[in-house]
Formats: sequence, structure tokens, C-alpha cells
Amino acid sequence: MADASCPSTGDSGLRIADIQPNQDVVGTFVVEEKQLRTAKNGKPFLTLKLRDKTGSVTARLWENATKAAQTLAGHKVLRIQGRSQEYQNEIQIHIQHMEPVPRDAVDPSDFLPVCPKDPHALWKALKGLLQKVHKKPYGELIRAFVSDKALMAAFCKAPAAKNVHHAYVGGLLEHTVGVMHLCALIGTQYPSLDQDLLLMGAFLHDMGKVHEFTYDLVIDYSDVGRLVGHMVLGVEILNAKIAACKDFPEETAVLLKHLILSHHGEPQFGAVQSPMTREAFALHLADDLDAKMNSLDDILAKNDDPDSLWTAYQSLYGRYFYKGPRQDGPSSDAPDPEPPSAPCREVRQLPLWPGVTEKGRAHDDA
Repeated sequence: MADASCPSTGDSGLRIADIQPNQDVVGTFVVEEKQLRTAKNGKPFLTLKLRDKTGSVTARLWENATKAAQTLAGHKVLRIQGRSQEYQNEIQIHIQHMEPVPRDAVDPSDFLPVCPKDPHALWKALKGLLQKVHKKPYGELIRAFVSDKALMAAFCKAPAAKNVHHAYVGGLLEHTVGVMHLCALIGTQYPSLDQDLLLMGAFLHDMGKVHEFTYDLVIDYSDVGRLVGHMVLGVEILNAKIAACKDFPEETAVLLKHLILSHHGEPQFGAVQSPMTREAFALHLADDLDAKMNSLDDILAKNDDPDSLWTAYQSLYGRYFYKGPRQDGPSSDAPDPEPPSAPCREVRQLPLWPGVTEKGRAHDDA
């Protein structure tokens, strides 16, 4: 697999987000997925999904593919030299040479995407939202969680998903704060809701993701994450914390567990139970909205075709998305615009949300 002519430099080389078609590519990437396949002529070839912190790209190796596949056990970091090509509106890399990079020579931060928001500000916001919970049974439970430094450190670092939404280090904290903010707003609109229960459910709903994912060089599922899932794991964490509380009400404990187990809405979307309380319905909708808005922000931020007002086709949603009015500057011979007589209202893109099928659910990876 290794080739002495494959160049090595001190830096990581070209970032995936900067790769253009018909370009020489030299860079260091982590192997996220691999497949040894057979072409129509019977010749084996190796397909790799390469990733760095800016994104992922498909790459193919045609020479000595079988031998190369045997050497790629697990997630390895490779130094790649190749040529980018455009195939079916996506950029791919035709690998010419590649060589492994020793694990101790790798900085994981070169490959793991990170939450764009300040984690300290998010943590402060989380604590402020928890202070809105006033009922006596919850105070001791909140302290049991917040005082568990190891659990909270993992909570602040974990991603919220492998793909689709908040799929980066710190994503779980950001997503949880987003859902809690929405639930706080929903609670003011619908006073019949138990606002303390709803806020606690928002805080706890994805807690099991601290164990569901691994995030060393790439974000992936842990064994227990695949076999058990974050909802059951979250209930287990909650049970342990409730056991440390004195005389925690049994009915409240059951309602909190129901919020965790039902927040995906329906079994076809991964819910253990369908929502059976008003708070469970509200939490599910807030969770789904925050996940979809983050997903759409990511889709619309991609500059896949700057000349088009539409994104590429999004198979997850089964549709294209409108990017919004073109922001062209005034022509050089146009007169200077008059100052407005009244404050201008900012033009915002409206959310496009018809009914969502199972195929179109933008949430945690199934």
C-alpha cells in the first residue's frame, strides 16, 4: 500500500472542504469507512470514506486494492496523494499513492468537527435554564447530575449524533440547551404543561448519548450504543441518580423516564414508547425542531453551487431546499440608495415543513 514517492509534509495538507474538481490532492485524512468491491471487469477496487474536521469525501484506489484493504483495520489515518474528479455531482478522489500515519503523530482535533459555539457560554445557559426548575423533588436530582464531574465532562464533549444534526464535539450540550430553550418558550405559551417536568425532560432526554458514541478520531457508535441505544442508557443513568436521592417521588420518576423513552415520537423513528403525556408531546416536537433546524443550517451553509438559488437534492428529506433571494450588490452605475424612512425588516427564510416521512426524518442516525 505504502509508496515511497507519496509526499509527506509537516502540515495536514488540503482540507476536504477546499477540494475542487480536477485538482491534485495531497492531505492527511482518517478512514471512516472502507469497502472492497469488484468492478464490472472483475478487478477489485477499494472505496474509502475519508474525513477531516471540515467534512468527508469518497476516494477510490484501483491498484493493489486487496492488499491495501487488508492493512486498513479499524480507523487509520492516511496520507493521500491523488486527483479529484466530479462524479454524479459529487467530488471523489482517485488515489494514486497513500501511506499510513502513526497514531502518535496525529492530533485528533485535525479530524473531529467541533461545536461552533462557546462551550462555556452554553454551560452557563444550561445552568440558567435549570434554575427555572422550582419544584422541590427536582433540586436534589439536579445537584446529583451537576456534581458528577465525570458525567458532566462527557456530556459537554459528546456529539448529539453521528451524522445529520449536531454531529460534532460539544453537539450534545448545544442541542440540549436548544431543546431546553424551546421547552421554556412552549411552557409560557401553554400553562397547562408541567413546566418543571418539561424542562427536566429536555435536560435528560439525550443524556444516554454520553455512552452511545465514541469520538476519538471519528464519531461512531459504541458497542453499547448500537446494542442498547441512548434512550435505555439514559434511563439507566437516571435510575442511578434517583437512587441517590432521598424519597424521590415514584410517579415523577416514571414520568421522567417516559419523556426519555418517547422523545423520538414514534417507534418507526426509534422511540421506545409513543408520547402519552402533554409534556412528552411538547418535548418530542421541540427535540425534532432543534435537530431539523441544525440540519438545515448545515445544508444551506454548503456552497455546493454558488450560482444556484437551490441546494443539491437532499435524499434524506426527498427534496431540494431554497437558499433564499440572491444577495447581489448594487451595480457600479446605479445611484446610491436613499436612506429608508423607517427601519427595514430583515428578510428571513421561512421554514419549509410539510409532513415528514420516515425517510425524511432528520434526527439521530438509525
